[in-house]
Amino acid sequence: MKSPPSLFERIEAASSEMTRSERLLAAYLTANARELTLENAASVARKSGVSPMTVGRFLRTLGYDSFDEVRRETSRLSAPAELRIAGRFEQFSRSQGPVSDARSAQLTQQIDALVAAHDLATGEHWNAMVRQVATSQRVFVAGYQTVRGVASDFAARLEYVREGVKFLDGADGTYAELLGALKSQTRCLVLVDIRRYAKQAEALASAATEAGIPVFVITDAYCHWARTYTPHVFHVQTDVGFFWDSTVAIVGFINLLMNGVIEQLGKKVGERVSRLEKLQDRFGAFLD
Repeated sequence: MKSPPSLFERIEAASSEMTRSERLLAAYLTANARELTLENAASVARKSGVSPMTVGRFLRTLGYDSFDEVRRETSRLSAPAELRIAGRFEQFSRSQGPVSDARSAQLTQQIDALVAAHDLATGEHWNAMVRQVATSQRVFVAGYQTVRGVASDFAARLEYVREGVKFLDGADGTYAELLGALKSQTRCLVLVDIRRYAKQAEALASAATEAGIPVFVITDAYCHWARTYTPHVFHVQTDVGFFWDSTVAIVGFINLLMNGVIEQLGKKVGERVSRLEKLQDRFGAFLD
């Protein structure tokens, strides 16, 4: 007998018809699946910024009779993560000495966010992103405001393992390199965006989608706009109790993407790195 669809599969199937509030709620449920065993409908409503009525209606749309059903399903995800987190935290405590309650909670949340990011690195949409980033003739990367540096770093490191990578800063006002390129060139766009969300990110995703360019969005748990333009949205947990949202899990997720691309490219990576090392030596780029 076929197993019933998971929470993630139900959300994916309903994504094209979601309202803005439902997209907010879906993003929160996806990014916080491991913690839902400790939640109820009211707390999820409060944290995701929607009404309790919206939570109930949305869950019924997905085929659940109550939030208890969601808790039971996601409880299977929580136990292994908690065991891994406990082990890592005990080791950290032994090596670092006394840690305040606040810092202990923040560490636990960051590790949990990393574990959840690893869980995102599987399935149809993950495989599509790895494949496109590895095989497209041109790969464009963009990020704005506080995650500009994260996106730029990814583009710079990706260029070491494959050619045809470009970080888009939008300085030309047209994004012509992406949108004005020959249609014969295969292209894809990787966007990194967290709250407060950049107008440029949504506008670029919209234009790229209209041009038939695959778009992949790496974002936080609350992003409400991305699924309007692409099904390839990866909600990563950034809210871990710090003043600013933490980018630890986003960087971890991007590292997984980089590794996946390298694995797919295989020996081509070694050949390119070898060529670049010779150029580095020629121009004296490094001290060692």
